[in-house]
Amino acid sequence: MLFEYIFEFWWMLPVAFCICLIATSSSVEGAVFFTPIFILVFPLVAGVQIVPIEAIFLALSIELFGFGSAMIGYLRRRLVDLSIVGKVLPVSVPVGMGFGLLAHRVPSHLILGFLGGLMIILSALMLYSYLAGGFHEAAVEGEGPPTRIDSLGRSYLYTYEHGLIGVSWSSLGGILVGLTGIGIGELTTTTLILRNKLPVRVAVGTGIMIVFFTAFMATLVHAYVFSSGELNVHWNILFMTIPAVACGGQISPYINSRMDGEKMKAFLSLIFIVVGGLLIWRGLGGG
Repeated sequence: MLFEYIFEFWWMLPVAFCICLIATSSSVEGAVFFTPIFILVFPLVAGVQIVPIEAIFLALSIELFGFGSAMIGYLRRRLVDLSIVGKVLPVSVPVGMGFGLLAHRVPSHLILGFLGGLMIILSALMLYSYLAGGFHEAAVEGEGPPTRIDSLGRSYLYTYEHGLIGVSWSSLGGILVGLTGIGIGELTTTTLILRNKLPVRVAVGTGIMIVFFTAFMATLVHAYVFSSGELNVHWNILFMTIPAVACGGQISPYINSRMDGEKMKAFLSLIFIVVGGLLIWRGLGGG
């Protein structure tokens, strides 16, 4: 009986591994994929109905292990700007925790609608970032010593100004993570690349660390609420997905420099538009 419970969702093992590779190679949060899967796919494939707030909690929990594993890899490759992380987390973490508590008081259909709209907006941002063509992979020309040298000896020269705009998107990212489990990864990467002209590799590595710690604290809030027995969490889903994303997170930093991440984002943005539309439809009572 225990064996059957643990391996009930065995098919999520390869699914979670592939999702983790895509997510941690481009700093697109894993919850972007997992939350719609739990809400839309599980009732059809597994006959299991998962309410939106439980789907967010499960997606965040899985994301933590995948992004935590990837964060170690990016740190080893010296692709994380800790100074930027130190400016974002003091804002995003407390905001994410506060709105994580609020999420449990918001009706499910509103969360579905908000999540669907958010995915469409994020897909538009990713398409814009791809079409804008303002991406930098290697060293940026300029005078003075490089800002960063990675483990392969590649040099990157850039500057970063946080300011009021930085506080604003850090706050918005915390709100999105607290309510829906997604948003700050795409927001961070897009802002760092388009506004601050950071190299893609550094922007992705820095975004991974910001996502991890913001999502970690928001997940603790959700876990605290769930500990009261408010909802029945399908813990056996985590048994199959956590080992998969932990392995995927170690591989993604190595393939990050070889895959065309921008074309991948353009493809994913089209998928997110479709999924976002389905979530809005569900939120309006369509299914």
